[in-house]
Amino acid sequence: MTLQDTRRHFETPVVNTCAALGIPYRPANTLEPNGDAYSEFVEARLQFGAMTEDVVGDCTDLENIRGSFIIEYFGPKGRGPARAQEVMELIFCEMLSLKGTSNISGPNFTELDDRPYYFASMSMSIKAVN
Repeated sequence: MTLQDTRRHFETPVVNTCAALGIPYRPANTLEPNGDAYSEFVEARLQFGAMTEDVVGDCTDLENIRGSFIIEYFGPKGRGPARAQEVMELIFCEMLSLKGTSNISGPNFTELDDRPYYFASMSMSIKAVN
C-alpha cells in the first residue's frame, strides 16, 4: 500500500459524506486564498507516524503505515451549532465503521474568536490495512 492509497482509503468516506450533504471538501493544502467562511467546507489531513520497522522492507508495499487523521468543519459563525453537529455526526459514523480507524477523539465544537468560523474537529488513529 502506498501513502496515496492510504490517504484515499481514509478520505473517501469524508468526501462522499460531504458530497451527499452538498458541502465542499478541501484536501489539506488546497484552501482558497483569503478563504473565509462565506458558507461552509470540510478539510482533512493525514499525518504519518513512525513507519521504520524491519518488516517494512522496501517502499513498494509499506506494511506498517500508522498515523493520525484529522477532520475539520468550518461554517459561518452566528447560525448555531446544529449544522456542525449534523455534519460531524455523519462523518463520525462513517469513520467509526471504516477499517483501520481507532481512538476517535471528538467531535469538538468552538467559535473561533479571530475568524468568522464556527469550527468543529475530530481526530483518530489510523493503521493502513492491505
